[in-house]
Amino acid sequence: MRTLQKTFSLQTVLLLSTALLSTLSANSAFATYYKKQSYSHCGSSSQSNEQSNVCNSPLGEYTYDLVDDKVTQTNQTNNSFVQIDGLNINMSAFSDTQGVTGETVVGAKLEKISDKWAYGITNNDEAYYRGDADHAIDNINYYSQGSANAYYSGMTNVERDYDFVLLSFDSAVTLTGASFSWLYSGSDSQVSVAALSNTSKLTSGVNTWSDIVANALTSASFDIENCEYLDHRADFTFTESAQYWLVGAYNTVFGNIGGHVGNDAFKLANVGFSVTESAGTPTPTEVSEPRTIGLLMACSLLVMWRRKKSI
Repeated sequence: MRTLQKTFSLQTVLLLSTALLSTLSANSAFATYYKKQSYSHCGSSSQSNEQSNVCNSPLGEYTYDLVDDKVTQTNQTNNSFVQIDGLNINMSAFSDTQGVTGETVVGAKLEKISDKWAYGITNNDEAYYRGDADHAIDNINYYSQGSANAYYSGMTNVERDYDFVLLSFDSAVTLTGASFSWLYSGSDSQVSVAALSNTSKLTSGVNTWSDIVANALTSASFDIENCEYLDHRADFTFTESAQYWLVGAYNTVFGNIGGHVGNDAFKLANVGFSVTESAGTPTPTEVSEPRTIGLLMACSLLVMWRRKKSI
């Protein structure tokens, strides 16, 4: 048996040649941005010390890139998908926005922010407000008591919402890490993660995050670190494998690590995972015939990858 470390990137090839992303100034004093690294040199015998440091992470060995690898996006009614290295992957978004005062989890809108900023979420409550992080994956309460939004909208009893991306694989994987193209707070940001055996509680439209996590295979929260050679990233410590993984804004029911709740907002760029394969298993190279993933989820986005060749 061998474990293959892989990473898929939720950004375009434009990022691979971007040296340093500029800082936005309008109402984003705490937002931070990173120097995007190219992982294409990983595996080369002629790496520099800096390149070696870049590759020495869960995000370093293989990279999947949406546009560079000719990825297409489809909606739920489109039944086509691509099989890459024998693995099919689907993305969708969820948030606890069944009513502005409730905590019931329902589908949300998964957003490709731009070619530079990768992916975020706009939930139902945020449809009425556009702010610094409204389209990020976040737990910020825009309508907290005493806020200007609450005053002008008259919405004064809005609960805090927690946004999560569901990554659905057609075979079990172990999530090893994630990186982020944008953070609302560079000094105190956390991410929460859970592995699910199935999505019935998540997609039922009647459960809270506490209900969903109570049925999870495992869950935890992690600090997002600013690293000298790498992106804003979080390294996960899971040993469990699952087909369904939730990645989202810090929520203490997933695991309380003492971070501040309410300032966590980010845009998801990369997710690393490992796959256990039997020795001698041939690597698929053909694209499969179209068929359905079989997941009936609102606001889904089918995402397809192929392996980047190392130098």
